[in-house]
Parts: sequence; structure tokens; C-alpha cells
Amino acid sequence: MCRNSTKKTVAKAGSGLRSVGGSGGSSLSASDPEFNEQEQRFRNLERRAMRLFQETKDYRNSIAGMTTAQRALATTLTAFLLDVQRPQDYQAAYRQAATHIDQTSQMQFDAVFVETVLKPMARYCGYLPEFNKAIKKRKGLHEDLDKARRALAKVVPGDLVAVERAETDVQYAEGAYNTLNAALIREIPKLINSRVYVVDPCFEAFVKSQLQFFSDSLQQMDSVTRYVPQEGGPNDDRILNERVEGVMNQVRGLSICSMNV
Repeated sequence: MCRNSTKKTVAKAGSGLRSVGGSGGSSLSASDPEFNEQEQRFRNLERRAMRLFQETKDYRNSIAGMTTAQRALATTLTAFLLDVQRPQDYQAAYRQAATHIDQTSQMQFDAVFVETVLKPMARYCGYLPEFNKAIKKRKGLHEDLDKARRALAKVVPGDLVAVERAETDVQYAEGAYNTLNAALIREIPKLINSRVYVVDPCFEAFVKSQLQFFSDSLQQMDSVTRYVPQEGGPNDDRILNERVEGVMNQVRGLSICSMNV
């Protein structure tokens, strides 16, 4: 799957969160403690969901970046030793393995990861701006209700027509506000609880896709190990370091290196 084919889906959710998210909490802290509690829970969910969504995208990019860098390293290694009189078989083997990991293993991982992890998270996070809009609208409806009540208080009691009109306005504003307020109090807990049914299968898919990717990568790298001498024992690192240090001593012994130019 081409990585660019999923950018619109993922970017849409991300940009929606940035443009609507953080629109500000309700200023009606004294009017409805029950709503205030649910709004705070929503804000906590929103913050954590956005972070998880971003880290999901970052992980995908890091895998792609790692395999691309590995392939580039293999290509440069081959070029670096191109004029060596005795060609090293491990160069070709490593380059072939790195190319397969980058062009096949990573692409297969990316396709599965996008469909089973990234897109579900993007869809879930895509609902958060709708709740933000509703919260913002609730604030506006409360302001309309306050305005209608103030208008009713200013009406001359003897003007029955004006009183009736003002009372109708209050009832309409109150009904609109109460309907949306009740919906938010009812729906926010459902949104919060639903996160489990999104994250659980996504996490399972993530682990399986990760396991498959690294298993494929290990299989490819196994083809390179047969060209690497098997020292054996716990002193492998020490022996390799000694070999490298021996060569570096030879380089330091070159006349140019000792001239302090």
C-alpha cells in the first residue's frame, strides 16, 4: 500500500482535532455540576486520545524511517567497499536483506498497521470534534437562555402580550438548552467507555503486525549471519573490539597521521 494513500484519512482526523479541540471548557461551572464532571472527563479523554493517535502515527513513521535508513546504509556500505580486491559476500547479502525488509516486509507491515490500527484510531478521534462543537453550542444556548430571562424580567407586567412573548422565548431557549445538555451528559460516558472496544482490538492487531514484521526481518537477517564468523562465547564483543582496535592502531601508525599537520 502506498503510504500517501492514507494521508487524507489520517490528516483529516488530526486537523479536525487541532481546529476544534481545545475550544475552551464551559464557563457555566456553577450551573450544572453533573455536566461539569462529564466535560472534565471528556477533556481528559480528548488529551489522551490525541496523544495516542499521534504516537501511533509516529510509530508508523519510525518503522518506515528505520527500514529506509537501513537500506541506505547497505547501499553506502557496498559503495564504500566497491574497489576492495576481495569482494565480501556479506555486502551483497546484507544489501539484499535490507532491500527486502524495506520494500516488502515494511510495506506489508504498513498496509496491515494502517487498516487495523491507524484508521480505527483516526475514526474514533474523528468524533471528538463533534463533541467539542456540541459543548460550544451548549454554551451559546445557555447564553441565549440568560438573555431571554433578562428580557422577561424587563417586560412591564401589565403588557400581557409582551409577557407571553417573552415567556415563550424563555421556554424555547430553556428547552433547547436542556435537550443538548442532557444529551451531552448521556453521550459523553458512552464515548469514553467505547474507547476500550476500539483500543483492545487495535492493540491486538498492533502486536500481531509488529511480531510479523520483526519475524520477517529476522528471517532476512539470518541469511547474512552465515557470512559472519562465529566467535562463540560471552566475549564476542571484546574480540570484535580488539580486531577493530588492531586495525585502528595500524591506521594511526601511518606517517600522515603522525605528522600533526
